Amino acid sequence: MQIAKTLIIPQNTFARVLLTNAIKHLQIAPAYLFTGSRGTGKTSTARIFAKSLNCLNTKKPTDQPCGICQSCRSIETSNSLDVSEIDAASNNGVDDARALIERSTLAPVAGRYRIFILDECHCLTGNAFNALLKCIEEPPPHVVFILCTTELHKVLPTIVSRCQVFNFRTLSVQAIVQHLGIVADAESISIDEEALTAIARLSDGGLRDALQLLGQVSLLDEDITANHVMEIAGGVTETELMSILQAISTNNTFNLLQVARLLVDSGKTPKLILSNLLQTYRDLLIIKSAPKEQSLLTGCVSYAQLKVLANHWNFETLNLSLAELQKAENYLRYTVNAAVWLEVCLLNLMPSLFPVSATKTLTAKPVHDGKLLPTVGVYTTNKVKCLNSQFWCLSPPM
Repeated sequence: MQIAKTLIIPQNTFARVLLTNAIKHLQIAPAYLFTGSRGTGKTSTARIFAKSLNCLNTKKPTDQPCGICQSCRSIETSNSLDVSEIDAASNNGVDDARALIERSTLAPVAGRYRIFILDECHCLTGNAFNALLKCIEEPPPHVVFILCTTELHKVLPTIVSRCQVFNFRTLSVQAIVQHLGIVADAESISIDEEALTAIARLSDGGLRDALQLLGQVSLLDEDITANHVMEIAGGVTETELMSILQAISTNNTFNLLQVARLLVDSGKTPKLILSNLLQTYRDLLIIKSAPKEQSLLTGCVSYAQLKVLANHWNFETLNLSLAELQKAENYLRYTVNAAVWLEVCLLNLMPSLFPVSATKTLTAKPVHDGKLLPTVGVYTTNKVKCLNSQFWCLSPPM
């Protein structure tokens, strides 16, 4: 997927404009600091910026490097004598910083600038930062420093104040889907739009993660669907979520517990299952309140399926279900039996458990030792059947 390397650009529009104008007007700063989440193009942008400064097909720096001259090709393959990519995680000592300062005094071999790209610069020690301080502030005129980090708060303020800082934002789902579509067409990968959307949502705004997952699913010898993506990524598929939601909507306790047990036995963690359900109920709430706003959906269940499911519940039931799931996620952090707590939470999502007036809390019954034994309610139309459990019922009746 070589095409991906040439298409990555700063996601921040202002960053792209500022870097482009700096090259056009030859106002090159001595040091730049690229910060942002993983996979947002910091190091790739640093390489493209280095190509722009040292492209040999123009007489001065250009905002459109050719990509075919010796300088551009050597930067692409990390073999350039004028552009040094340094892993600050493994070269983080003061001696490494001193060696870097000594190298900065050397003139460029073929290009116009000697460029030092310090990846994960927050790993540098305090002494190493202090050693670089003066060099970053007033380097030789032919030297440019580009510092890349995912943890800006770990970089010394004295270093930050001497750099031009560019914040790389995460990409939107639509932007990632568009880019993945270009790559899939170029690489002849048979994948549908829903699968691309699933990859984009799983990548959490990081284009590199999305490309890695696309490359992984492309190894399948069949047309790639959203279910394939979720299975490979270890998530809960649309089919599995639909089985849970249909069992809840029809008050089918047996099927609901059976699906939950099968999911846990297949390696899906209760936290993952509840997280996917939380996203799905949130999408159902959006379908109820704003049916035409498909761009706001974040779960893996398709719009068509959600629209059918939304007819089974009213707005208040969905709202109460969201509250139950949110509470359950918090309780999962402390429970020692997550699988049982998952089943309890799913039972509490049954529509019959959410009468409009169900706002009071069921009082726990005392046992012979004087302690309170929490109860879980399984509700029918006229009475409550209480089952002993180590968990509290989330939304009991009046």
